[in-house]
Amino acid sequence: MGLIPDGLRRWAEANTTTLAEAYLRGAHKVTDILRLLHDRGVRTATVYNLSRANLGRADEELDAVFAASTHFFTTLLPQNFDPASCSVRLHGKRELLPGTYLSAARKLETTMIGEDFRINILAAYDAVDEMREAHLRAQREHIDIADAFDIGEVDLVIRTTAEPLLSGFLPMQSQYAQLAFLSTPLNDLEPGSIDQLLSEFQLSPQRRGR
Repeated sequence: MGLIPDGLRRWAEANTTTLAEAYLRGAHKVTDILRLLHDRGVRTATVYNLSRANLGRADEELDAVFAASTHFFTTLLPQNFDPASCSVRLHGKRELLPGTYLSAARKLETTMIGEDFRINILAAYDAVDEMREAHLRAQREHIDIADAFDIGEVDLVIRTTAEPLLSGFLPMQSQYAQLAFLSTPLNDLEPGSIDQLLSEFQLSPQRRGR
């Protein structure tokens, strides 16, 4: 499953609060969603934290994103998931990320190594970069390019905004995914809404183009 958390700037404006508070609340909401997915038996969840293009945003917003994400890495994930059964993997141009953020993510990658539930984090991510790296790996290891991606196929993508955009989210892996665009902002979202989407997905035939 894929999750594109969105609408946090608009939520901050609508609720007359700071970007730092909006993104921190968003980190807690993403944690709640991941817990629900884990409890429902989802094996892999991919969270779109930052695209490479997002790095061009104002410093004030990026500082808020990085602070909330670092709290997510250092506190929320370790407190809510068993490292013996869950794993975390960072995907993107690591050299473009700040040291504190990167250090926290790397620690999770080495301490959370379970196989029951995998959490992928996309940060400084760009689909062209991913496809280029997959192509090089396919050539190097003499495998099909479809097998050279670190992240497998995605069945369901949820974006917490009504705008029908994927914004470059795993285009190869999401080509047959069901898409859900929510009118409720991430910070106002209740876990029951995600639970309902999962139930509806399970009742839908997965044809994969056939």
